[in-house]
Amino acid sequence: MLRKLLNHRGIFLTEAMVSLCILTLVVSIAFPILMHTNQERQMIKQKSEAITFLRHQLLQWKFNNDMQVQPQSTTNFQMEWIEQTEHSAYLRVYWVYGGRTHSLYGEARR
Repeated sequence: MLRKLLNHRGIFLTEAMVSLCILTLVVSIAFPILMHTNQERQMIKQKSEAITFLRHQLLQWKFNNDMQVQPQSTTNFQMEWIEQTEHSAYLRVYWVYGGRTHSLYGEARR
C-alpha cells in the first residue's frame, strides 16, 4: 500500500492535454447553443411586446380613445394601417431584429 502511494507522483502531460482538449470541445459546443437560446429568448420577448402594442393600438381605434399612455417596450415598433374603414381596421406592427424584419398583423371591428 505504501509502495503504491510513493510511485504515484501526479498526472502526466498527456493526461492534462487530453482533459484540456475535452474541456475545449465541450465549451465550443455549448457556446453556440447558449447564444442561439439567448437570441430565441429575445425574439419571444419582442413578439410578446409587439402583441401588447398591437392590442393597445387596435383597442384605441375601436373605442375612439386617444390615450397618451403607451405600453412599456424596449423595442422600437413601427405600425402601418393596412386598411381602415368606419367599421373595420387592419394593422401591421413591424420591427427589425437580427437583420430581419418581423411583423404581426391584427384586426379590429366596431
